[in-house]
Amino acid sequence: MKQPTKWIIGVIIVVAVLVFGYSRFKGPSMPLTTKPIKIGAILPLSGKNEFYGKEIKNAIELAREEINKTGGINRRGLEVIYEDDQADPKIGTNAMQKLVVIDKVLVVLGSWVSGVVLASAPIAEKAKVIVMAEAIAPAITKAGDYIFRIQPSASYYSKELMQVVIGKLNLKKISIIYANNEFGVALKDTINPEVSKLGGEIVAEESYAQGDQDFRSQLAKIKAKNPDALFIGGYQEQAYIIKQAHELGLKATFLAGPPFENKKIVEDLGELAEGVLYPYHFVAETSNPKTIAYLQAYKNKFNTESGGFAPLMYDAVYLIARAIEKCGTDTACIKIALYATEYEGVSGSIRFDGNGDPLLPIVVKTVKNGNFIRYKE
Repeated sequence: MKQPTKWIIGVIIVVAVLVFGYSRFKGPSMPLTTKPIKIGAILPLSGKNEFYGKEIKNAIELAREEINKTGGINRRGLEVIYEDDQADPKIGTNAMQKLVVIDKVLVVLGSWVSGVVLASAPIAEKAKVIVMAEAIAPAITKAGDYIFRIQPSASYYSKELMQVVIGKLNLKKISIIYANNEFGVALKDTINPEVSKLGGEIVAEESYAQGDQDFRSQLAKIKAKNPDALFIGGYQEQAYIIKQAHELGLKATFLAGPPFENKKIVEDLGELAEGVLYPYHFVAETSNPKTIAYLQAYKNKFNTESGGFAPLMYDAVYLIARAIEKCGTDTACIKIALYATEYEGVSGSIRFDGNGDPLLPIVVKTVKNGNFIRYKE
C-alpha cells in the first residue's frame, strides 16, 4: 500500500504546481502587447538586511513571470522596476521620488523596512500612488489612504507572543533589548502594554544603534535584573545578542521578532538557536494546496527554500495585478479594489481593514533541530 500512496501524493503535487503556477491568474497563455504595466519595488537589496530583500524580490519575480506567462494583465506584461534602499530611510525616500516622478509607476511594493516606508509614504500619498509595504511599525496604519501593507502590525505579533510567554509559560519578568529605529521601537512599544495587561513586568529595557555588534554593556545591565525572558527587537544582530548573552551567563528564555526566521541566523547560532520563541505570520507545514504549489515553484526556480516574508509579497503581487486588471491605470479605483479584497492566497485568507492593514493570523514559532516549527506546549 505504501508505493501507491506515495505515487498518488506525488501526482497531486505535480498537478497542483502546474495548475497553480500557470492557470492561477488568467488561464491560457496569450501574446502580450508591447506596452507593459510598470510598478516599482523598494527593498534592502544590499547591506546587512539584503537576505530579506532578495528573498522578497525572488517572490515578486516568481509571481510576475507566472502572470506574464498566462496573458499578463489585460494582455499587458507586468514590469517591476527595483530600487535598493539599503535599509536607509534617506535612500528609500530618493528611490520613491524616482519611481513616482520619473518612472511614473502605479504601485510601489515595499519597503521591508518600517523607517523607509514612513519616510517615503508622503511622496506616494501626495501623488496618489499605491504603496504595498511589508513592514510592521504601527504608525504605518495612519500613513495615508493609498498606503497598504501585506504584513501585520507589530501589535499583533507582540500580543500573540506575550500570550504564550506570560499567559502559558508564566514567564513574568520580561527584559527588552531593541534597535533604536522604527522597527525596534515598534516592537518595544507594543510589547510593553501586553506585558502589563497579562500581569507581567518589564524589569529592564536597553537600546542599541542599528549596526552595532557589541551588546555586552546592555546585556550586563539586563542580567543584573535576573529576568525570566529576554526579548530582542532587531534584525541580523539577534545572533550576536544571543551569543553574547550566553557568554555572560544570562539565564533566560530568549524571545525574538519576526526577522529571527532566517536560516543564516540559525546557522550562525547553531544549538543556541534551539528553543528561541518568536511570533510569525506564516507556517510552511500546511495542507493549503496553493501554499504547497508555491513552495515547490519557489524551490524549483531559485534552488532554495522560501522564507516566510516572500509568500506575503507573492500574494501582494497577485492582489495588485487583480486590481489593475479591473481598474486599469486608475489608482483611485485600484485603492478601492484593494480595500474590498477577499483573497485566498498562499499566506492564507487575506483582506484589509479600513486602514489598509491586513487581517492575517499570527502564530508563535520556535527552532527545533535547526528547523522553524510552530510552537507547541
